[in-house]
Amino acid sequence: MATHTVAKGDLGAHAITLVANTVETTTFSEDLDEVTIVSMDGGAALYFTVDGRIPTVGGASTRVMPAAIGAVTVQPPTAGSTVVKVISAGTPTISIQRA
Repeated sequence: MATHTVAKGDLGAHAITLVANTVETTTFSEDLDEVTIVSMDGGAALYFTVDGRIPTVGGASTRVMPAAIGAVTVQPPTAGSTVVKVISAGTPTISIQRA
């Protein structure tokens, strides 16, 4: 499991290449209203959570972003530090950033 910490006021963690079937965790030291997950190369579908749960590939309690270059913005339902966890069956490059 790889982790990144984004300090207060910083924008995000960028150019992260996922390791297949390994959870990548990005923690913002602030309570964000929205967070954006960016698929930079569209190499594989992304499965992610913003509520503290551990994502799984194809998991029923996991959000999905299809294999495509693009972005999705979501509102974390939790208070305190915002934690985004992402997993993929492939090795796409992503960015996690404040919206």
